[in-house]
Amino acid sequence: MPQKILIVGDDELFLKGLSLAFGGDYELSTVADGETALSMLEHDGPFAVIVSDMQMPGLSGIDLLRRATTESPDTVRILLTGYSDEDTAVRGINEGRIFRYLTKPCSMEIVRAAIADAAEEFGLAEERARLEVELENCAYTDELTGIDNRRRFFEKGQEEYARAQRYERPLTTMMLDLDHFKRVNDTHGHAAGDAVIREVSRRIASRLREQDLFGRYGGEEFSILLIEVGAQRAELVARRLCRAIAEAPVDTGAGPLEITISIGVAELARTDTSLAQVLARADEALYQAKAGGRNRAETAISNAT
Repeated sequence: MPQKILIVGDDELFLKGLSLAFGGDYELSTVADGETALSMLEHDGPFAVIVSDMQMPGLSGIDLLRRATTESPDTVRILLTGYSDEDTAVRGINEGRIFRYLTKPCSMEIVRAAIADAAEEFGLAEERARLEVELENCAYTDELTGIDNRRRFFEKGQEEYARAQRYERPLTTMMLDLDHFKRVNDTHGHAAGDAVIREVSRRIASRLREQDLFGRYGGEEFSILLIEVGAQRAELVARRLCRAIAEAPVDTGAGPLEITISIGVAELARTDTSLAQVLARADEALYQAKAGGRNRAETAISNAT
């Protein structure tokens, strides 16, 4: 799809020349005044580039580009003016944060080259933004399952822990582990193991609320934070999760596999001093669930709630 370029000015001959010069290279929009341009930036964007004449009815070119930095901060800005003094250029750079300053009269080739450079800059900025999002996702997302990794789970969890402590609201943690997972890898291979982890993750995520936190703690172990939920309700959730995994085999390249999970549950207590302390109790309850036969949930008993 061609990039969108907005040209602002009341010189009809110049605008017609630009339209002819660019042909189908860009999606070109032309308006005669700054107020109309601002409306287009808000409602018809995103525009890769805005080229504004200095002198127009209403807003000046500098005033328009200055306001454009707020309305459409990613749009690359070019100022076109008949003034050649240094003060105008400095104002344009400082107030309008312009990418290029062109003095009329100038050839259509110069204008075309400036817009092409600005459009390329916009494309590079978009690519940088995309890469930043990807890097952030890599830093916070588990690659295999797509859920939060341990680091992200703890960052979000600390916020919820602090809020629950401050306002004395219920909060319950779960530690969840796949039963006999080593056998899956040893018998059927790591590809089958990966398929199991992905499917177990998907089933659990689909049965949690949007506000709950769910992360891969490491290996075949997961952690859950149930917001505004006490231990009694959490026990019911844990049993439903166990059933959700056990009720249907997991399809893998090695064939369907029967999988079960064990869960440890622990509710936040007034005496807890960290999220890690609550998770440690849930982890102890998880080991009790394993010792009690697996495919079950066990709730930690707190001495002070």
